[in-house]
Amino acid sequence: MACYTVSLIQGKTIKGIRIRHATLQGYVSQALSLHTDRGLTNPNLADINYIKIMTNAVKKYETVPNRKEMISDSMFHYMATLYKRASDDSFVHAVVDWITLGCYTGFRKSEWCSDHHDSFATINDPQWGHRPSTLSVIASDFAFTTISGRRLHETESAPDHEVVFSSLCFRKQKNNDNGQLLTYRRRSDSNWMCPVQASLNIARRARRLDTPHDHPAAVYRDQGTGLRRLITAHQVAAFLRQVAHKVFDIPTDHKDLRAWSCHSIRVTAANLLHRAKFSDSYIKNRLRWRSDTFLMYLRNTFYTADQHTNAVTLGLDPPTQELARPLEPHEAILGTDIA
Repeated sequence: MACYTVSLIQGKTIKGIRIRHATLQGYVSQALSLHTDRGLTNPNLADINYIKIMTNAVKKYETVPNRKEMISDSMFHYMATLYKRASDDSFVHAVVDWITLGCYTGFRKSEWCSDHHDSFATINDPQWGHRPSTLSVIASDFAFTTISGRRLHETESAPDHEVVFSSLCFRKQKNNDNGQLLTYRRRSDSNWMCPVQASLNIARRARRLDTPHDHPAAVYRDQGTGLRRLITAHQVAAFLRQVAHKVFDIPTDHKDLRAWSCHSIRVTAANLLHRAKFSDSYIKNRLRWRSDTFLMYLRNTFYTADQHTNAVTLGLDPPTQELARPLEPHEAILGTDIA
């Protein structure tokens, strides 16, 4: 029953769509009736009621106002296919690089993208001094080093594999922890979803497109005009919603698609670390939270449902004992066919 509940939460229904708590509860109740009607043990009476834990999680999730969905594994897989087909300076390449890096940094929208293609936000602080006043990340905020810690000042000609670490300076943050520097290491097995490779791609693209040193690094080459353009929050939301539409078969005009936006990147970053069982303090530190407000992001039920299923089935062998009741006629027929 726990596995059945997980499958419903994941959208494995007759119509292949995800369902709300009320519908989920109805399906589960009907399935539980099959147990009780045949004199089998009611799963709800187990020492740990995993079914209730999961259905309650869905109910709580639905009550969060303006909640944003995380980017699922299947969405990343689809983005990978788009990425392979696109050119290095295209919007697709650029936005996927930023989304990838955002899964490690937990970017806030204002920290990297703009509201307009040709203008960007600046830091309005009289105490800011002579530091770059661009609110979002600029190319010089990145730093790259080798395995030995040697700083690489010219990355265009450096082989990718020699660039093992990248650092990013968060000059201006919402919590005013300005100038925070975080370091990331290259994946040893792949360039895909690698924070160092994504950072390299971003910095190199900004230079190829002759981006002024004090302009945002989130740029791409417009396919129609050939001009450099800033990535906008509207574009990011539209891209994620298009991917979700393709992956989950959600109609393009359905309200559920509005659950994906720029903020989905920060939600995803928190959930990925939580899935990997990192501590709350580690998540707060790496994703730059001062309080426990990040806990409100740990609400996606797909992967917590998987964890519950693993907890239920871990170490348990399939049953070998006889059934507690005789097979019914239709069951006997099915059993014969399978044999």
